[in-house]
Amino acid sequence: MKTNIHINRLPRLCVLAMTLFLTFSASAWAQGRTAKEQTLLNVFGRLNLNVDPHDKLYSWTDGMCFFRPFLTNPNDWEAPPRANGDTIYLYGGTLHEGGWGMHILLAKDGKMTVADDMYSPLKKGDRVECRVIGNETLLIFSDSRTGAAKYVLKKFDGYLHERYIDNFYKYIFAGKFKRKDGSGGTVEFNRAKSLVSGLMPKGDMSYTFVKLFGDTPMSVLHLGQNGVYMATGTIDGVELTPLRTGPDIDLEWEQTEDNSKPRIMLKKTAEGEQDLPSGRFPLASKQVMTLTELEIYAGEFRVPNLQVMRNEIFARHGFKFKTGGDMANYFGKQNWYRPQYDDVTSKLTEIERINIALIQLLEKNERSEWQIK
Repeated sequence: MKTNIHINRLPRLCVLAMTLFLTFSASAWAQGRTAKEQTLLNVFGRLNLNVDPHDKLYSWTDGMCFFRPFLTNPNDWEAPPRANGDTIYLYGGTLHEGGWGMHILLAKDGKMTVADDMYSPLKKGDRVECRVIGNETLLIFSDSRTGAAKYVLKKFDGYLHERYIDNFYKYIFAGKFKRKDGSGGTVEFNRAKSLVSGLMPKGDMSYTFVKLFGDTPMSVLHLGQNGVYMATGTIDGVELTPLRTGPDIDLEWEQTEDNSKPRIMLKKTAEGEQDLPSGRFPLASKQVMTLTELEIYAGEFRVPNLQVMRNEIFARHGFKFKTGGDMANYFGKQNWYRPQYDDVTSKLTEIERINIALIQLLEKNERSEWQIK
């Protein structure tokens, strides 16, 4: 009887699969797009490119820089845009300066590769894919030999300074804290706006970010009459260092500690959103992150934090670390950790695989290497 049921269901599954395939194919044919045109649509946001290339195009960011796509080298202003060009130029800059860019070759089959070694850590021939993972549209750059992710850009709307501030909310604050000295109650930073409760005796209070060059937000908080504090991610929370202020002090450059006020050492006790995985760095298993986001997330103690962040991904899946090693000792103290497996590679999600590869890059390189050659 069981065999007959299995045999009878198989044709139905085949028919269903073929129906879905034909439906998808018919949709693609009805749209009349080639694979190359679909890639252009994904990267640019439209197919009609024989117009002003500055107008209504997607913007991409790594969290620090923005990039706009062009089909003509923007340094050659006399050349018209080409709707069927074979090179995509991504050019942009930071909030303060321009000149950042990379070239991507576009093949007839819609596949993209890095054209040259202009932008570190990318190399000529590295693969580029436009992917939707979770609720984000990404350009993922991968090593041409190993397939490991090397760089990520995220499609974004709005203004780049908003992305800077959003990164501060998400990766430095966003949660509940306790003072390490045991004084006071819970300190909570709102992850959606510049609002903190429990930090000062007056209760809820708003703050602003000091801007470098007048346009680039820094993780330096202006708390009104309560002073100015530099916020730094630590091994287990946030450190707020009071800075000297006054009419003759330029906060953009003279970030000198105010020794008349104590530092505020905060230890995170809860995340800023629900349903996150366990651990100190849960977002590394929740969303694809850029190199800049990972750096901010790691905080000042970058090397040990990156090591914990990477191994925490394996620990969530029950990986058994070497007995007596640093990671075994660290995770052995976490009440959520359940060591069960010698190999959890097959359990890793696509998001985790991408983030692990990027974290490994950051562990091997200093910040000065992530720049135009």
